[in-house]
Amino acid sequence: MPEGRENPGWGRYLLWPVEALVILYVALDSIFTPLFLPIIRWTAKLRLIIRLQAIVERLPPYGILGLLAVPFAIAEPAKVYALVLVATGHLAIGLGIFVLAYLLSLVVMERIYDAGREKLRTIVWFAKLMDWLVGFRDSLIAWVRSTQAWAFAARVKQRARGMIARVRLRLRVD
Repeated sequence: MPEGRENPGWGRYLLWPVEALVILYVALDSIFTPLFLPIIRWTAKLRLIIRLQAIVERLPPYGILGLLAVPFAIAEPAKVYALVLVATGHLAIGLGIFVLAYLLSLVVMERIYDAGREKLRTIVWFAKLMDWLVGFRDSLIAWVRSTQAWAFAARVKQRARGMIARVRLRLRVD
């Protein structure tokens, strides 16, 4: 073994908690994002939001990045804190903080990113990072969808939709 490297395989095990956190984050993101889509669409049509987006579009790339960092610096630690609260038995307050932090990150950050996407992509390292993150997220989602747990959940969802359709049909007929 080279000097200074007693056991090169241990680094792999140290990354497991980080990978677990990333997977948890992506899973929660996949669950909560569809719930907030109507709010995101609604806010995108508000006159105030449209005006603010026009202001963001006029900023330089690093100005947009700095503006994007502000809600990120608030929302992301708040999400972690909310998970800690839930884990320590404070379910209601933890879920409330998580929902508010998620709403902040989705609505505010999404609007800023949407308005400044083209200029942000002119920052080479940012564009590469976003491409990597999107690729990582997509590969993680593809892996999750290939599992038996996902197939089971899809079958349950399909059965529930069928049951709801039958109940609706019976309520209309009677």
